[in-house]
Amino acid sequence: MSSSEAKNQELSSPKKRAQVQPNAFVSLQITNSQVREKLKNNQKLMIENDKSISKLQVKPETFHFTLMVMKLELKSETLRTRLESTSADSHGFLESHFDLSKKALEESSKEVSKILSKLNFQFNLDKVSNFGKEVVFVTMGNEAEVIAFKEAAERVRNIFQDHGLPSTDSRSASPHVTLFKPSRGNYHIKLQPEVYQHLSAEATNCGTETFHSLQLCSMTHPKQENGYYHVIHEELLSHASV
Repeated sequence: MSSSEAKNQELSSPKKRAQVQPNAFVSLQITNSQVREKLKNNQKLMIENDKSISKLQVKPETFHFTLMVMKLELKSETLRTRLESTSADSHGFLESHFDLSKKALEESSKEVSKILSKLNFQFNLDKVSNFGKEVVFVTMGNEAEVIAFKEAAERVRNIFQDHGLPSTDSRSASPHVTLFKPSRGNYHIKLQPEVYQHLSAEATNCGTETFHSLQLCSMTHPKQENGYYHVIHEELLSHASV
């Protein structure tokens, strides 16, 4: 998740965006290659319908669900320090914030495991929708899965809050894997529902994702060689540690 994506999260809500800019987020990564390919195919079909939205395409390597966003204090706000700190023990963040975030993620993974275990740690991605004509995403059509996600996100937010790391967004989390979103210079391009409404049910059914870990990722560090976000810390979900 980039900083601009964090700003766009749940644009359909009338509430104001958080003033504090987040630089980290808790994530469930899309790792199933078949699911990722189907998500990519949805992007391709939408671009064929409206070539202007190609500039808004999200890189498939970054596909994920976001449970919460936050601000972790850096040792220094300079860009050089941020870029050179990726190999440091605390990833360039204040040791106190880094230690707290690790503890919070560890506790969160246990709670998320309890919730997702009821669904075999799986979400079926089979519904395309949008936020305010600015973000197009894939989500779950199964209401039980949506409820489970929101419960997990709320637990995570409360745990981080208890550790002194509040969410920078007061709005409730909405499950979505972003396919298209605006970036600097492209906000004039609108994502009308027509770009995806022509898709068949077969096309929009992107398959079932099984989650194995809970991640704390950075928005500001350089991405990994595989294209995914820099992972500050990762905790296995309970079924993956057996």
